[in-house]
Amino acid sequence: MGGLKQLKNYWFFSLKIVIVMVVALIIWGAMIYNRHVILYEKQLNILVNYIYDEVSPDDVTSVYQRFINLDSDYGQRIKKDLGDSLISRYQYYANLYMLRKIEYEEYLQYEQIIEPLFFSSSKVIETIDEVSKYYQSQRAYIKGVNLQQQGFIEEAIEAYGQVMFNDQSYYELAKGRIMQCVQLIKEQYLAEANEFYEQKNYVEAIKRLNYLIDNENDEGITSLRWYYQSEFYLEVMKEIEELIENNQLGFVINFLQEIEPYLGSSYEETLHLKLSEVTLQRAQRRDKALGKYAGKIQVLVNTESNQQVITYNQLALQSSTAFNPVNLATYAFTNIKKGTAEGVDKSMVEQNINVMPYIVANSDITSATMPVVFGYYGQTMNDFDLIELRQNGEAIVSFEMDPSEKRQVWIEDEVIEWITIELSQEEVEQVQQLILQTSDLEIVFKGKYLDYQAPISTLERDLLIMMFEIYQSIVK
Repeated sequence: MGGLKQLKNYWFFSLKIVIVMVVALIIWGAMIYNRHVILYEKQLNILVNYIYDEVSPDDVTSVYQRFINLDSDYGQRIKKDLGDSLISRYQYYANLYMLRKIEYEEYLQYEQIIEPLFFSSSKVIETIDEVSKYYQSQRAYIKGVNLQQQGFIEEAIEAYGQVMFNDQSYYELAKGRIMQCVQLIKEQYLAEANEFYEQKNYVEAIKRLNYLIDNENDEGITSLRWYYQSEFYLEVMKEIEELIENNQLGFVINFLQEIEPYLGSSYEETLHLKLSEVTLQRAQRRDKALGKYAGKIQVLVNTESNQQVITYNQLALQSSTAFNPVNLATYAFTNIKKGTAEGVDKSMVEQNINVMPYIVANSDITSATMPVVFGYYGQTMNDFDLIELRQNGEAIVSFEMDPSEKRQVWIEDEVIEWITIELSQEEVEQVQQLILQTSDLEIVFKGKYLDYQAPISTLERDLLIMMFEIYQSIVK
């Protein structure tokens, strides 16, 4: 009897377990059905309504978040069932933006939903790229408007020029804006040209008119330019004659070369004739100066740089592929003495020179530079950082120098310390005038702890005068 009761209890217990399992299976099946069928259908309906514009992009955010995981079956089902329709709807809004029917921010809501899900779709990729071009076109137009409002007219034209031809809305607007800007520039440049003309600044006046003519074929502006050029030509010829009278031949040549583009073809032949005439005069002047000092100079050919170096002929230097200023300085400061000079103490006369000028010219000696080597040879290194020419203890001329360009060479227990300074035309004239006016000059190398000073000898004066005269015959 007891065994039968236990069997009965066991049977009821098993039945309960079966019932619980069946209920659990039913609930689990319902959940699966709800997730994969009912929920899918609900969210599918939401997306369908979205496609037909019955819900806003914001309403599909939760649905979108469910199928954003592209590896899930759910996402794949959405893409399979509605992919083409979603892409078509996205393209519809993209077209609305490109037609400027909606703002970029509204379009962007659709792109942000579609692009992550269909990032590998060629249709989506192409559409995004196309929209980007229209967006940049829009930005270019807005940038142009801002620049125009700020008065940056030429920059605004450049920005408007980046608006796409296919961007019909903004292209027409940009074209109209460009016409406004061109008119503004025309008015501005005409006003500036007239102002420069009144100031007799013909080059700047003609520059303004050239700009307008290059961008617009306006006969009125062309005629105005011709009038400016004719007056400019008369002024040029008058100024050139004055410069020639003052022997400023080098300046005339440079001046003619600079102004030629602004006088136009009408005066081209006349200018070339005048340029040839002045160039010949300068060559004759140069040859005269070289002939005058032929017995005191040597011309070294520097084949590597295609230059000619004019130096004092007592320097033991030879033509070579590369002129070496170190050799010049070393030989000059160790071998050439100041020489005999009236009124100078004998001990000073026996000193080595402190100044050695030379000229570096181009191959046909039509342009040149004027380097001067300043230095001394002695037992003490002065480590100078300033050079002065003094008269009666007062500094008359100072030479700016770059300390890094200074050189020192030790020869046994003595040192040569020097620097090469390239003088400008103004500095050449200043030093030349000083030397011609006084004979009691001294050179001072100002050091950190002591100064080195010595008189400028007759030889050094003569070398400076000679090289300055040759240099000016080439460039002045």
